[in-house]
Amino acid sequence: MKGARERVANKSIRSSQVKIAAVVVWLAATLSLAGWWLVFGLQQLSRLQAVVRAETAEEIARRHRMLMSEGLVLFALLLGGGIALLYFMVTEIRRSRQIREFFAAFTHDLKTSLASLRLQAETLEEELKGSPEHARVSRRLVKDTVRLELQLDNSLFVADTEMGQLHLDDVSVRAVVSSLRHYWPELDIRMEGECRVRADVRALESILKNLLQNAVVHGKASRVEIRSETVDGARVALELADNGRGFPGDVGDLGRIFVRHTTTSGSGIGLHIAKKLAERMGGELRLIRGDATNPQGFRARLELHGRAS
Repeated sequence: MKGARERVANKSIRSSQVKIAAVVVWLAATLSLAGWWLVFGLQQLSRLQAVVRAETAEEIARRHRMLMSEGLVLFALLLGGGIALLYFMVTEIRRSRQIREFFAAFTHDLKTSLASLRLQAETLEEELKGSPEHARVSRRLVKDTVRLELQLDNSLFVADTEMGQLHLDDVSVRAVVSSLRHYWPELDIRMEGECRVRADVRALESILKNLLQNAVVHGKASRVEIRSETVDGARVALELADNGRGFPGDVGDLGRIFVRHTTTSGSGIGLHIAKKLAERMGGELRLIRGDATNPQGFRARLELHGRAS
């Protein structure tokens, strides 16, 4: 993770340097063109002054002075505008870097605090198992911390200024799924077989988190089955099917940001981000109604580059 962050930071620095270099090149080219235009115009007036009659020479000299003064003003304006543009660009790049550094530190501390809060809530839940009423309250606290962590991750992806900076590696899907089980201890997550995909670990975790959270919160599911198959020899299709109550509306509308389908619906950011992350990894996420064995359930099909074992 640290190496990925360093690569993102280095690429951001290179991008800033390219922008500054582009402004410098534009400024140099513009000033060169303005200087050439001024010199060329003065040369033409000098040639005319040498061949025309004496009474016209004074008029040409006046135009010479006008051309000189206007050319110098134009040159000064271009120089001042270019320097101002370069200054404001450097200032904005510096401010943007400071904001990114602040949010990186802030979100790291916040996620650490949320993880600690969730751990304490889970410990409290274990201690209060003998009291159903108190255990229910502690369980709600655990669910709220999981929801806050997921919302924080989703917000970071939405606000991420380096949206293109995903780092694809050979990732074990079973390992990622196993790392997410503790978020929903009441959810029976079953995975058949093993497969490896070319994906960004953080992005893949976010996709699966949003799908599982959607199954638990909106589908009221108690079981999710994950199956994998090879498609066209070079892609892997992961299908997540739950035993929840499904979605009564048009599944094509799911993932449309800030569209509320019912009074209990969320903002749609989670599924929207999941679809976008799949596309950025060269894959596709499709949301499907339940199948014949579970018509009331909900299915999601995620296709990525990789291979099934």
